[in-house]
Amino acid sequence: MELFHLDAFVRVAREGTFTRAAELLKLTQPAVSMRIAQLEAELGSPLFERRGKRLTLTPAGETFLPYAERLLAVLADGLQAVKQVRQGKTGEVRIAAPAPFVLTFLVDVLDSFRRQHPTVDILIRERPKTTILEMLHDNTITLGLVNAPVFDGRLQLLARFADPIRAVVAQQHPLAQFHDTPMPVERIYQHTIFRVSMFPEMTMVMDELVEQARQGSGGAVIAVPMVMALKLVLDGQGITFLPESYVKSAVKSGELVFLTIADMPRLMSQPLLIARKDRELNRVHQAFVHLLRDRWRHLLVE
Repeated sequence: MELFHLDAFVRVAREGTFTRAAELLKLTQPAVSMRIAQLEAELGSPLFERRGKRLTLTPAGETFLPYAERLLAVLADGLQAVKQVRQGKTGEVRIAAPAPFVLTFLVDVLDSFRRQHPTVDILIRERPKTTILEMLHDNTITLGLVNAPVFDGRLQLLARFADPIRAVVAQQHPLAQFHDTPMPVERIYQHTIFRVSMFPEMTMVMDELVEQARQGSGGAVIAVPMVMALKLVLDGQGITFLPESYVKSAVKSGELVFLTIADMPRLMSQPLLIARKDRELNRVHQAFVHLLRDRWRHLLVE
């Protein structure tokens, strides 16, 4: 059994087709099929069965997959460790998160970590949630910061945060005068609402609000990314709902104000810090996790 057999097996298991696995491995489809056949012959059991156009794991394949992933992960860690020794480095932190978490949770931690560990390399990637989960399994990154939920049993939870979703307007917006007085939700319908969606519960609430507020936005639904919603509201163009951590600096500087809406459901973003269960975090990653938990301990749930 060779490592390239395991690599082909893990890739086919993730992608569900020989064709897609071959593309990612930069091999021909027959070459990937041959590697799987050789591995099955050595194990004495089929690893895949075909269901329609996709391949699914047999019971033997499901049993063998975590061991194959663990072997590849250990190899990746070993290669990385040798590379760091060769280059005179003391370690590298590798983490990915969506843009809002990069701009809040990770920016605040980065400065402190660099002061404490000046010789440690840091690789931060801005990626969507689905890509981050793939990167964790591919050993491209070691840590991921994503919004809940995560149902992958191969991943472990290192920290869970609860970040309130708050209504915000610019200091010069007409609603800003009510920042310290609870107001009925109907009052915001007279203004443009920039719709931001981060998780299913928030999507349902935002959909209802923007439908009611069509008149205030000229009859249109304005759905935008978080970074754009923040910029538009800072320009005084409307109202939006964003995580408290994401707007805290603008509120502190007086550019934005929080609104209290009396009959609004309480919404919470739940950032999760995750890693693979079968990989023990090295010293520098443990230090980064500790700093992240400590810096945001006021939002920490577990």
